[in-house]
Amino acid sequence: MELPKADDYDRRLSLLCQHVATICCSNEFKKLHKEMSRIYRRNGLRDATRIAFQDSLFSIYLEQVQPEAGEELLSP
Repeated sequence: MELPKADDYDRRLSLLCQHVATICCSNEFKKLHKEMSRIYRRNGLRDATRIAFQDSLFSIYLEQVQPEAGEELLSP
């Protein structure tokens, strides 16, 4: 049985997933998500928890990933 071959896209997608998983498991992310959820709910934002999750992830991702690396990860 032959193992599936990972191409460059698969490698970059795997790296992106590793970054996201690392961020989501960090205490910094959990703290930021909790605080943003509280602020968004207090201001009546619909779907506050999901949007706070998205914004927290985006914020920390931008802080941690160098622009060149991010472009490589996201390019097709």
